[in-house]
Amino acid sequence: MKIILIGCRASGKSTVGRLLSRKLGIPFVDADRLIEKTAGMSIAEIVALKGWQEFRRRETQILASLQEPTVCVLATGGGAVLTDENRKLLKKTGVVIYLKADLPDVVERLRRDVKHANSRPPLAAGDLIEETRVVLAERTPLYEATADYTVDTRNKNIVQVAEEINRQLLKAGIVSEIKTLKKKTIP
Repeated sequence: MKIILIGCRASGKSTVGRLLSRKLGIPFVDADRLIEKTAGMSIAEIVALKGWQEFRRRETQILASLQEPTVCVLATGGGAVLTDENRKLLKKTGVVIYLKADLPDVVERLRRDVKHANSRPPLAAGDLIEETRVVLAERTPLYEATADYTVDTRNKNIVQVAEEINRQLLKAGIVSEIKTLKKKTIP
């Protein structure tokens, strides 16, 4: 079983995912980093050299490769929900949690991210606010339809978001399921 974090770029998936994995005592996996590792180049380079379609193909391959029954927290890329195949893979793989961030928070985080220009290629040919607005409008219904749980990140720090996820997992009995599976799969 995997705890899968979805949401738009800069919603906190990787940061919260690392914290949550420590809290649950299970490994953390970042799908985008796996794509970069297998490609031998950054996402920005993949997109620049081969296009978004190639990046999305590699993303689907990575999600399909993560189907084995290991226990971990998985942070996905913001666009992982764009294809029907990926949404099915995510739902089949584990518990999907949507980190819902609003437009001002996402824009602020992207502006603060000094690595943004190198690590996150533009999704549209517009300014950052308009691009983010368009992306959120397109993807929010997909995030909502894919998620088992939604955590609104507005006015919360990463610790509060991780705590809220943990509470939802405890309430649903998923933490005890993870503990049982962890004994079987993690040495």
